[in-house]
Amino acid sequence: MTTETDTTISRLQDEIRRSPHCAQVTLKARAGVEAPQARRPELDHVQRILEALAGSLAASYRRFAAALDIQLSEVEIRIEAGLDLNGLAAASDSVRPGLSSLRAEARISSSADIYALERLRITVERRDPVLDLFRNATPTRLEISINLRDNNSLAA
Repeated sequence: MTTETDTTISRLQDEIRRSPHCAQVTLKARAGVEAPQARRPELDHVQRILEALAGSLAASYRRFAAALDIQLSEVEIRIEAGLDLNGLAAASDSVRPGLSSLRAEARISSSADIYALERLRITVERRDPVLDLFRNATPTRLEISINLRDNNSLAA
């Protein structure tokens, strides 16, 4: 870890020790509307993932609505996620560093009937690729490549 990373984690751990309730945070993301939001630098990467999910869901609603011949005049996706900073700050081994909850709401304007809109929701829920990343484990391998001074590299 870098000195900057160590300092950020130490500050976060101190903040959690002083006020344990501050470890429980709610992150929000939206797609379809401009919603500037204050960000905590240590959560920026998580925020971007939520924004990617909101954008993907909005695109899926539009794409599948067109495929199902459903007219949508407006699509807005609101994401709300819970995160316990004890995991991110390595303050507790019993807390995951990832999200503890996730809720997505699609606000759409359409003249289609409720049955067509429910069919659209189910289709999006089954076919959105970013939502699938949240719901299903993806086989993942994290590798490291170390550049040695003599221009050889070592991969692990």
